[in-house]
Amino acid sequence: MIRTVLGTLLLLLTLAIAAPANAASFDCGKATTAFENAICDNPKLSAADEKLATAFATAIGGLSKSALGEMRADQRAWLDFAASSCTDDAQPLSDFDTYDERQLECLDSAFVARLGVLEQSRMLGGYRFAVSSQYSALPDPDEVDDANSYWKVATHQLSYPVLDADDENALAFNAFIAKAAEEASGSMSEGSDVMAEAQSDSTTGFSLDEVLYNRFSLKLNTYWFGHGAAHGNWSVSYEHYLLNRQRALEASDMFSGDDWQGKLTELSLAELKREHGDNLQLDDGTDISGIVTDPTRWSFASDYGLTIQFEPYEVSAYAYGAPTIVVSWESLTDILAEGADAVRFGS
Repeated sequence: MIRTVLGTLLLLLTLAIAAPANAASFDCGKATTAFENAICDNPKLSAADEKLATAFATAIGGLSKSALGEMRADQRAWLDFAASSCTDDAQPLSDFDTYDERQLECLDSAFVARLGVLEQSRMLGGYRFAVSSQYSALPDPDEVDDANSYWKVATHQLSYPVLDADDENALAFNAFIAKAAEEASGSMSEGSDVMAEAQSDSTTGFSLDEVLYNRFSLKLNTYWFGHGAAHGNWSVSYEHYLLNRQRALEASDMFSGDDWQGKLTELSLAELKREHGDNLQLDDGTDISGIVTDPTRWSFASDYGLTIQFEPYEVSAYAYGAPTIVVSWESLTDILAEGADAVRFGS
């Protein structure tokens, strides 16, 4: 008995000594690549890797066989992307190389971004969503040979939720969001303009904003940085899908009347001045009608009123960001269409 206990203690002590100092989602004793060693040797990356492994396990729970296969393929593609996007030539480092400090920060950012993508694969509003994603990394032809360049690699990332079902409504929605994602990202296929001009970094991500019985509202966040520019450009907009009509929301679903556009513009301009005042940069002839009457600028998340989203530069300085206004439902009563409440509440 004593020998057995001592043997057990010695085994535990041996394992403790052999265990890597930093935990990760895999056995660091078997790490061979520069990417794997970076995760094992860096406490911050090790922690990020563990979180990502948990997020992935959660994201694929309860998925159909086909959705599970697609998400596993996407995860493998992301791992290849992560290993190559933070290098100087869009190729994984050799097994004997190590990431420098800037490259480690890049890897950490890649892990954080992927974590946000995986969180879109979930059950919401009674619907099971999976997530589809694409990743590309190419050497920037104008920067790759410059030893002092910080932008040697161009990266492009795209993600959007899809319904994990095979009924007619699910197939229609998935076709709709895939087309919207392609249009928003400029397409990331090898022959596209986005990939042909490997001189920028871009991220296009759709996230679930509201999921109601008959309305899915998705928030679209985009970011684009041209290599060498003073700063990146970003935008926020929405895609609203009416499940029972199998199409995108149209302005006429919410508003009607001979001059509803003029009325909404008038109310929006007054609210814009009230909420943002001196931060606005509006010329006397500024016309915001094209913005405020566009359904992709609308959010229904506020109980108080219709939220309207403006982009950077449109009505204020870049530093002020992307302002919003909320036009009260009460003030809109006279121009609301007959079925507006059904759209608003997703009934």
